[in-house]
Amino acid sequence: MKIALIHDWLDKYGGAERVVTSMDDFIDFDYYFAYADIMSDVDKLKMFNGKAPEVLTSRLLKLLGKNFRYALPFFPIVSKLFNKQFTNLPVDWIISSSWCLSKGFRINNEKHISYIQARNFKYIWDEYDNYFKGILGVIFLPLRKYLQSFDKRTAQNPDYIIANSKYVQDWIEEHYNRKSVVIYPPVAVDHFNLRTTKIQDSDYYVTVGRLVQYKRFDLLIKAFINLNKKLIIIGDGSEKSKLEKLSKGNENIIFKGFLNSNEINHYISNAKAFVFSSLEDFGIAPVEAQACGTPVIAYGRGGTLETVLENKTGVLFYSQNVQEIEEAVKKFENKIFNFNPILIREHSRKFSVEVFKMKFKSYLAECNLMEEKI
Repeated sequence: MKIALIHDWLDKYGGAERVVTSMDDFIDFDYYFAYADIMSDVDKLKMFNGKAPEVLTSRLLKLLGKNFRYALPFFPIVSKLFNKQFTNLPVDWIISSSWCLSKGFRINNEKHISYIQARNFKYIWDEYDNYFKGILGVIFLPLRKYLQSFDKRTAQNPDYIIANSKYVQDWIEEHYNRKSVVIYPPVAVDHFNLRTTKIQDSDYYVTVGRLVQYKRFDLLIKAFINLNKKLIIIGDGSEKSKLEKLSKGNENIIFKGFLNSNEINHYISNAKAFVFSSLEDFGIAPVEAQACGTPVIAYGRGGTLETVLENKTGVLFYSQNVQEIEEAVKKFENKIFNFNPILIREHSRKFSVEVFKMKFKSYLAECNLMEEKI
């Protein structure tokens, strides 16, 4: 029996890649595919547990190198040609890791299980206006309809679908009319230290992430300026200079830039709370904060509704605006003695690597995937 893994593209080592790392740790894959591969050797070794497997890629996208995303209008053609590129390979099962194209991968008549990492093709669905602004959005409107139709068709390809959250599960049913099961992605909760500082004794809040527009760090900055409370922002990205300008003259807003995991662990495990303002399909960062026993103040939509327990492991706000964030922080401080770091950390274990592997193995057995390969 031959099993293949396909990941949309190999770029940077992030949350989706950590899912693949966990899969690769207990599944003996015979082939590895990706539409494009521009990942560094160091990140690739992390992703494949110290191995350096041959990754089979699209001949067409390889011509574009790091600019492969500009082929977006031609992704249906890329997908079709990629499927034809490997018809001579003997594959019995495909496990795909998909946020865009991989769910549509098909060589011959093999069985296909697709792990949906996020709302697929979200830049032509829910977040079209964020990526195609103004006149560009009008010009690309016919392309949007074409790509949506293509995406719906490819979503019918997998025999089995796994969603990474209930939020994504509902989205899959609404947009693709497909049923799925939920298996939360693996979070390395044991890599985080339980806080030793009492929550009420901390003098700052913290947030971590890529500084990009959709994560709405601007709302956090405005709220904490108004509250005159200390906020530490960890991360880098295209919005950094804009956000620094927004906070200019306010010494309570502190940018730390990119930090290593030990430094991030230190700041989170000593913070009063972790604040989180973006809509995420799952959202690993709030779970990592809870692994430190640190409460979370988060936007109550998407994955955080499933990972943060209101008034037990954190406080949720339900509109992405400054006033709601301010009120959530005040509510948290009024209830600060109710939050128990040990119980918060214990809750995070529901999303551990071990739980992911156990549930994934169980589902593969239900699908009759041969145990000799896992």
